[in-house]
Amino acid sequence: MAGLLVHICCAPDAFYFLKRLKEDFPEKEMVGFFYDPNIHPYEEYRLRLVETKRICRDLGIPLIEGEYDPESWMDSVKGLEDEPERGERCSVCFDVRLERSAQLARELGCQEMTTTLLMSPKKRFDQLRESGEKTAGRHGIQFIAVNYRKGGGTQEMFRLSKDKEVYMQDYCGCIFALSQQKGEDMLWDMTSFGYRAPGSREETLFIKEVRERAEELGLETREVEFPFLGWRVLEGGILAGDRPVPSIVKTYSRSIKGKVRGFLQRAGKNRLILSKQFVTVQLVEELGDQPLDEFSGLIPPTFIVSKDYEELLLKEKVTATLQTEFIPLTSRVLIIGKSGAQKVIAIPADTLQDKRGWDLGSVEHLLKEREDSIRKGSTALCLAGAVSVLQSGLRVLEEVTGSEIDFLGYPS
Repeated sequence: MAGLLVHICCAPDAFYFLKRLKEDFPEKEMVGFFYDPNIHPYEEYRLRLVETKRICRDLGIPLIEGEYDPESWMDSVKGLEDEPERGERCSVCFDVRLERSAQLARELGCQEMTTTLLMSPKKRFDQLRESGEKTAGRHGIQFIAVNYRKGGGTQEMFRLSKDKEVYMQDYCGCIFALSQQKGEDMLWDMTSFGYRAPGSREETLFIKEVRERAEELGLETREVEFPFLGWRVLEGGILAGDRPVPSIVKTYSRSIKGKVRGFLQRAGKNRLILSKQFVTVQLVEELGDQPLDEFSGLIPPTFIVSKDYEELLLKEKVTATLQTEFIPLTSRVLIIGKSGAQKVIAIPADTLQDKRGWDLGSVEHLLKEREDSIRKGSTALCLAGAVSVLQSGLRVLEEVTGSEIDFLGYPS
């Protein structure tokens, strides 16, 4: 094909940029190329990719996903880890991504190429133009260096992204920029919880993936963000003698100061306690997490443990450690369907600590099963974030829709 290949870095930079390209070059056949091996971690990469798919579908631009090869990218910038943003590391990063873009452009028969990085207010325009012209020139391709930031373009980019409810990342993408821009707070950006914790990147990614599938079917969608009091375990566990005991920390448990050692005593049929720092063990038939439905303030450090360990816990000296933190977080609800739908069905977007929750395949099945009624406006299917914490997303849905919610709960 003869046309214009557009390297795409993320949806916020791409939306206005691609829209302007289509207006200024209506005769050109465009193809998007998402090639960003610099983005860390992988969940962030997936989140930016799924939003880019939404933008390209809206604009009628085909999208090709490049290889995600962060190891090779890290090798390319070795020795430049401490370079500041807009420094030499960025130049090398541009060269890597635009070199692969130029190779693909040549394979596809495109005569021209450009990059949405030109739209980013965090990047140097002259640095990008130099890299683009040098790289494209080696392959006999023309690099189009359009500056759409001028004349209020940056403000329009943010406005369009907000109207489209596009995920707005808060760092450039690579681990080095993340470290420079967030400092010690980068820890949580690089941490995978192993489940979709309320307000986490994993929860946001799940919501965005479902939205992308719904929009593929041509269904109406909208999101509403909301704040809530987040809670997470930094570290902790319980030992009986030297033996680790499988446990789940009860939501909103407070921290233990240092380590607590002692013998557990019965305080009820299914409750054991230590006299120090009110450490509590809640015994259950089968180990599993339960959503927190009511807020009764901070609770004692509480470990949920299977009854299979009851005898061991009462026999051996117990050591318990726990560090938790409370932090303001943001989650969201996704509404698929028309406003005023007669029936509103909701499922949780987060999962419990034991990983129980809905997967993408199950939601897709439910979506297709209800597609006709959603399209007609009689049903709305909703994803609610942070349900495991005080039913936060469900409360927001009730306020937004004004309807009673048919909540399908967490699968077994």
